[in-house]
Amino acid sequence: MSISITVFGSINMDLVVYSDVKPNDGETVFGNSFETFLGGKGANQAVAASKLGSEVYFVGKVGNDLFGQRLREKLIAQNVCTDLLGEFEGESGVALINVIESTSENQIIVIPGANSQTSSNQIDDKTLSSTEILISQLEVLPEEIEKLFVRASNKNCYRILNAAPAMGFSKTLFNETDLLVVNEIELEILAKEKLEDTKIDSIRKSVDLLPLAKHQSIVVTLGAEGVYVRTQTKDEYIQGHKVNSIDTTGSGDCFIGAMASYLKDNRNLFDASVFANKAASISVTRKGASSSMPTKDEVVNLS
Repeated sequence: MSISITVFGSINMDLVVYSDVKPNDGETVFGNSFETFLGGKGANQAVAASKLGSEVYFVGKVGNDLFGQRLREKLIAQNVCTDLLGEFEGESGVALINVIESTSENQIIVIPGANSQTSSNQIDDKTLSSTEILISQLEVLPEEIEKLFVRASNKNCYRILNAAPAMGFSKTLFNETDLLVVNEIELEILAKEKLEDTKIDSIRKSVDLLPLAKHQSIVVTLGAEGVYVRTQTKDEYIQGHKVNSIDTTGSGDCFIGAMASYLKDNRNLFDASVFANKAASISVTRKGASSSMPTKDEVVNLS
């Protein structure tokens, strides 16, 4: 049996506060509301792809606490397969998120918890061989991602690495990645070059500094401004969509899940990025991360 997408990554309980202003150091401000959501980059990306109609397996770990039980239930409710979701005798991952409603921007602190125990051995060779697209992010141990991507190198699955949060990682993991997805900060880390004001030209120069092989491509997400896509034969800047943004949490994860969902049926990275750009623009008009992911009809019908 072919599995469309396998996501190897993080899963958190998001504890979200909504406020009008960002507090200064030492300052206390009143918030407007508090909510809890299924989160973590891995879980968000899995839900995004599932809501768009893909068959998705999620590989990660939750704690044996109350959050762990609720997180598993939330994944199942979104039709994400949890057969490979392990349990750790400890606390689940948690993200503390402050959303500034006046700007829709956010501040995030992540406590990894069970995510730090996620192992590449949770995926057996049979599952890996039947996976079309494999996705991971840097909220689980990079060395475990590296082991998995190396194992997948001869399994004919397309390996996507979301190099987030911004940090360095091994040359081997870089080389074993088919598609690298970064934002501007992450691109600066990888290229070791500060982006200039003339953004697109500066992004092109920074991408030129990366040792991309012939089989590798890169996507640079630019938030509301859109996305830059580079393959070995072509590059293109895709403009963003103007929407009424209320919460940007998880929009990058929505982009990756939507892109993977499109790629499983059509390996055109530029068309996939246009589709994912639309999906992400819808997600920022709703509160929460995984709860904000759109359906396929919503994306297709966005003008």
